[in-house]
Amino acid sequence: MTDAIAKLSASKKSPPLVWEGSTEEFYEEYQERIYKAGPHRQVSPAYDAPQFCHDWIELAKRTMKTRGLKIMCHGQKTDKHGSPRIDRKTKQPVTGWIPYEQDSVVRGRPLGTGNKSKVHRPLE
Repeated sequence: MTDAIAKLSASKKSPPLVWEGSTEEFYEEYQERIYKAGPHRQVSPAYDAPQFCHDWIELAKRTMKTRGLKIMCHGQKTDKHGSPRIDRKTKQPVTGWIPYEQDSVVRGRPLGTGNKSKVHRPLE
């Protein structure tokens, strides 16, 4: 999460009717609440290599207030025991955004062949 994303999210909510303070106080308080406990979300564009994500995270940490940035990649989801999750309707493995680990990316496939595990994005 970055402070800019928290500020943008806070600006979308209006203060309650019984709010005693000013609207600026409400937005500052709500922004801080979102920054500290807000849900994880994508904060940068998708990159095709993890080193670009590392560069973006380093730049973001130097230039703005950040919390919990990590790299995610598209891959197969697993349960708590490590076995692949299977969709009940399609009986196919469930895919989605998973935390990036150096060993989790499928190697040996050339770029441009539709391998979605090569797409990375920093996520808070």
